[in-house]
Amino acid sequence: MKYKVFSSDDARTNDRTHDRRRRDLLGWATGSLLITALPGCRVAPSQAGVALPGTGDVAAAGAWATGGTQRIGAAARFPNPFSTSLEAACRLTCTTTIGPCHTASPERVDISDGWDGIPLRIALRVVDEACRPVPDAIVEIWHTNYTGGYSGEIVRMCNNDRDDVDKQFFRGYQRADAQGVVAFDSCYPGWYRGRAVHIHVRVQVGKYLADDRAPSSVVTQLLFSDELNADIFENHATYRSFGQPDTTLDADNVIGGEADKRPYLFEVVRMDDGVMFAHKTLVIRSSDTDPICQAQGARGFNPGRMGGAREGRPDGRMPDPPR
Repeated sequence: MKYKVFSSDDARTNDRTHDRRRRDLLGWATGSLLITALPGCRVAPSQAGVALPGTGDVAAAGAWATGGTQRIGAAARFPNPFSTSLEAACRLTCTTTIGPCHTASPERVDISDGWDGIPLRIALRVVDEACRPVPDAIVEIWHTNYTGGYSGEIVRMCNNDRDDVDKQFFRGYQRADAQGVVAFDSCYPGWYRGRAVHIHVRVQVGKYLADDRAPSSVVTQLLFSDELNADIFENHATYRSFGQPDTTLDADNVIGGEADKRPYLFEVVRMDDGVMFAHKTLVIRSSDTDPICQAQGARGFNPGRMGGAREGRPDGRMPDPPR
């Protein structure tokens, strides 16, 4: 199995190539799109990374770090995933259920509240159908801790611990920069019965509205490859006591019916110190009233409706609607 390793030579070559392309792009006609780097985002020679495409490549056993977000470090140590033009190849990101485990999120970069887990840096870029960045777009994310439980005063089955009702771990939102980019510091999530490992994402324009029914440009979910999940839950000390996830991507109630699951999968890089770097471009509607596609769940389940196929939790509680 081949991996792309980011070395110091690659970094210097990429810098030279980027400078040359940047000079060339200055001559492009108005309306062309150049997505620039995250502020200060350049591959440092001491921070090599291994590319783990969402299609299935995984890291070597035991390679992932632990210790939560304090291990992540500065943005400058990560490769820039958004340095190339999209060249008008923008397909709308399809919607999924917001689920019963959503509640208000605070505005912040580090969403972990000190929880342990594989340190995870998430970079998301928001563009419209014409591949133009959407500055000031509000990007909200939420997901479980490594035990498979959510925080917040939400539907009871979402919490693994009663004390979590008054907490906000793994919830947050930010406004996109001029290039439509946001980045969060988090930890790789846990799993619960009936769902593949996933992270919820909602994009709004204007002001942040916490209500589940608030106008949104898109509400979707991003997932990780089956091979990556299997590796982590078999080999990582923090996760392996929970056993293997019981649901693969093909069986997932939210995106399992999609023939091509790549639009719903993070692209993942393992940094040389075991930190995970996941990124994705989200393509949103120009207007909240425009039609939007909807992801198809496994076995004909419609993720846009509550009810339908039901799912349980790894701690054995009774199943509830999909989240």
